[in-house]
Amino acid sequence: MNLPLLQSFDRICIINLLERADRRRAVTRELQRQGVVVDGDRVRFVNGIRPDGPGDFPSSGARGCFLSHLLVLRQARADGVKRLLVLEDDVMFAAALAGADSLHVALARDDWHLAYPGHAQPPLPGPLRWEPSTAALVCAHCYAVHGEALDTLVAHLEACLARPGGHPLGSPMHYDGALTVLRAARPDLVTLLASRSLAGQRSSRSDIIGPSWLDRLPWAGLAGWLRAAKNLLRRLSGAV
Repeated sequence: MNLPLLQSFDRICIINLLERADRRRAVTRELQRQGVVVDGDRVRFVNGIRPDGPGDFPSSGARGCFLSHLLVLRQARADGVKRLLVLEDDVMFAAALAGADSLHVALARDDWHLAYPGHAQPPLPGPLRWEPSTAALVCAHCYAVHGEALDTLVAHLEACLARPGGHPLGSPMHYDGALTVLRAARPDLVTLLASRSLAGQRSSRSDIIGPSWLDRLPWAGLAGWLRAAKNLLRRLSGAV
């Protein structure tokens, strides 16, 4: 399978903490299902950052997530990447991705800055397409950045790090919130949203919010089995 949408990008980065080999294996298999090989060049893992504390962020996980995405954007800017796809290592693609060839054409143009193939917004009726969006968007497990926006994004995120908490222009906060603040302040930044999400988040232990009730079950390995069953049911149903 060679999906034009995933071929639209000259770099695909997957953020992964070194100690989460389980997620690395799972996302590698997920990409292989889509005909994408992690070659260390065009498609590469980026070692996520695990900070020594939360600082001014809501949690250590939120801080690490923010810094890891900033690292990806800085590297892409330094390397002159034109079209970047950023994935978190719990990404799970929908079956509809195989029919998303039409989305590839729009990304070949230079009239967008951010694009979200995967998101948590309600699906829109009609054919699969890109829709301009000004909505506040949660999640950053599958989004694209045009090279022309990299300077703006990096400058904004670096400014957030330097400001005190609660600053109206953005401060240490969850990464998806920082992107929303920027987009609200810069309506000229064109954000495209797939009319229905093509990528969700695989059920797995979170490094941002910490262990869930599943991880506190007394039987070793049960949480992993339950999550695997949930992911299989989602895949069979076509849902993400």
